[in-house]
Amino acid sequence: MSDSVETSSPGSTGRWILTANVRALIESLAALVDYEADDWDWDAIEAGLSGTDAEDPQGWYSYPLVGTMALRLELANDPGSIVTTVRVHHPPDRLLAARIETVMSMLARYQVVA
Repeated sequence: MSDSVETSSPGSTGRWILTANVRALIESLAALVDYEADDWDWDAIEAGLSGTDAEDPQGWYSYPLVGTMALRLELANDPGSIVTTVRVHHPPDRLLAARIETVMSMLARYQVVA
């Protein structure tokens, strides 16, 4: 697995992260757009992620986070591994993209203990 950003364009950032860090990703991205993620969000994402497959174009789960800006997340597990592939669709804002890339990079390298 490469550690590089898989998709990076003015309105999309993607890469894999450790599956154990999905909740930390949701909470971190929500904070970037002033969205208050709660257990309802987490329950929906956790249920939506079950049965996903990053290799299947139809096997992804999509979830919006709408605060001061709107993000649309696409997530899919990589069956048989400990990673989840994530694409974040966001406004074409370079600072926001850099923040998203930084969060995702950290969550690919280190397991967050909450």
